[in-house]
Amino acid sequence: MAMKKFVYYFSMLVLLFLTSCASSKKMTSTIKQYDVETMGVGVDGTYLIKVTDYFKTTDESVYLDGLKRDAIHSVIYQGIPAGNGSVNQPALLNNDTGLEGSEEALNVFFEQKQYLNFINNVVNSSKNIVKIQGSKDYKISVTLSVNKDALRKYLIDNNIIKPLNFLF
Repeated sequence: MAMKKFVYYFSMLVLLFLTSCASSKKMTSTIKQYDVETMGVGVDGTYLIKVTDYFKTTDESVYLDGLKRDAIHSVIYQGIPAGNGSVNQPALLNNDTGLEGSEEALNVFFEQKQYLNFINNVVNSSKNIVKIQGSKDYKISVTLSVNKDALRKYLIDNNIIKPLNFLF
């Protein structure tokens, strides 16, 4: 009897592990494969952030697109951490602000690369590329400016998040 219970629980544990390791190409709130650091306060309505991610290539068009996607993803889903004279900025999308169907709309937003419209500029002198020893990957960082006010307006206009006045 104890052996049957052990086999049952072990099987359930393996099944749970395998389903949690399944990968998805869609950009969702649960993915966090990058690091974001606040670099300072930007012009009103912008975040100046440093984004770090891992890439298999040093092709600038590939990694810049990926880092821009990561920056917008962070602003929408995770928020921006405090640092360098700025306070913690909460995520634009959370349980209180999200509208029904927002996940699907955001997947389209990322697939169609609409997020590129909300990157003001990339600080070229901030690029840092480090080859990971014993790997084919590169750790790449860049500082960029995100227009969070325009992004918030876009998300509100497209019924992805609620306007700020929903609290009143």
